[in-house]
Parts: sequence; C-alpha cells; structure tokens
Amino acid sequence: MANNTRRQWLQEHTAVLDVSTSPEELEIAGSELASSDDPEALDALGKFLRRSDFLDRLDPADDPAGGTAHLQSVLAPFVDSPSPEVAWLCLSLVDDPIYLERDRKSFVLEALAKVVPMNKETAEAFQRANEEGYFAYDALLLAANGSPVALELFQSMIADKTVDSEGRVELLHKSILPRRNRLPILEMAAAISNKGLEEPVTLAAMESVFDYRTAWFTFHGPTPPGWRTASDETLRFVIDLGAQAKRRPNLPAQLAEAIDTTVEIARALLARRAT
Repeated sequence: MANNTRRQWLQEHTAVLDVSTSPEELEIAGSELASSDDPEALDALGKFLRRSDFLDRLDPADDPAGGTAHLQSVLAPFVDSPSPEVAWLCLSLVDDPIYLERDRKSFVLEALAKVVPMNKETAEAFQRANEEGYFAYDALLLAANGSPVALELFQSMIADKTVDSEGRVELLHKSILPRRNRLPILEMAAAISNKGLEEPVTLAAMESVFDYRTAWFTFHGPTPPGWRTASDETLRFVIDLGAQAKRRPNLPAQLAEAIDTTVEIARALLARRAT
C-alpha cells in the first residue's frame, strides 16, 4: 500500500472510530485496523481501545443483547495472529480499570496468552489478574501458551495452597490432559508431582498424564491426544515418568494400571519407529 493510500486508509478508519455511533461500523473499522501489519494502524487502534467513550459506543450498555461481543470481534485478529506487537498493545490495556468493567479484560488476557513465547511482563500481568478473579481463567491460558515463563507461573499457581485443592485438581485435568503429548507439559507435570503438594493435587498431575476419565469433568471436558502424535523424546520421558510414579507409596490401583498401559503403548510406538 503506497504511503498516500495508506494514510488515507488510516484516516478513514480512525475517523469512523472517532465519531460513529454504530457498533457494527466501529467493529468493522476496528477489526480491520487490528488485522493490519502497519504499526501506525495498531497504535491508532490502541488509542481508541483506551477510551471509555469508544468502548461504550462499541458495546452500548443499553443494548438489549448486552455483552461485549463487538470488542471481542475487534480483538479477534490479535488472537488469530499473535505477535510481539499484539503483546505490547495488550499490555498497555490489561491493567486499565475500564477493562475490569463488563469482563473486557478476559479478551485482552486471551490475546496476550496467544503470544509465544510469553515474556516476563506478560506473566506479571497475569499474576495481577489472578488477584482480580481470573485465577482459573488464567491457568488455562497459561497452560495453552506452553512457553517456559507461562508454565513456571502455572506451576506456582498450582502450588498455591490458599486456593482450594479441588479447584487446582480440576485445572490440572483441564490443562495437562489435552496437551500431554508435549514434552514441556510432561516436564511440568513431573515437577508438580515432586513439590510435596496435597495428595489429590499430586495424583491429579499424574493421572492427567496417564489416565482419562469423563467423570473428572462436570460438563464435556477435553480429550487426550493420541500418543502416536508424541515425539520419541516425549515417549521416552513418559516411560521414565511412569517408572517414577509407580514408586509412589499407596498409588491407587486404577492409576497404576493406567500407567502400565500407557508405558506399554509408549514402548510399542518406540519399537515400531526403530524398525
């Protein structure tokens, strides 16, 4: 896009954001700016995203439909195409009090969590959000991010005994189970199991790796990936982790059986790949 054309395009879009009272027009103009690779477009959008009058025009409080669906649509390109620029912009928004209103903050946290690897500043923003009622939501986003900084924070959250153990057990099931074919997730599960936490929490980390029970979830929960999708290194780690878990005293019989089955599958897959 030539400079003059780009400037005109940017001016047209920012003019809409500045004066329009149509949520649909605002959503379209905002999402097009959010989809742009132009840093100036992102900067311009960021200025509006920090304006309460813009957010109120985008999602009017008196709209019969309610909610903040238009803001979610504007930020959707950040979720679909994460980048360091997205992280920078969202970090400028995430602690603004207007994003605590009407749960706008959840969309910003989701976009931040999509940027991999997560940096220290983003992790600190998640820590602050934990104190604002986003603990469970944050935990799931951090596990999905999967980068070292995110998983380190996730571990510390699971180790927080001021949070009820039942809630942490549920978060482990939801976070580890669908990603247990990834080595960093398995390494995290092993670390959690060695932290000396409450027995149900420790067992949840292990059973999320080796077992799967629909009874773990009140509603439809995640399902585990096939072990054949794991790398050789990951399969070898599973075998070693299984041996470590089997040495635990008073291991439930159901979990012990699940460990044996999983280790057998991992060994068979490695043997087949070696031929």
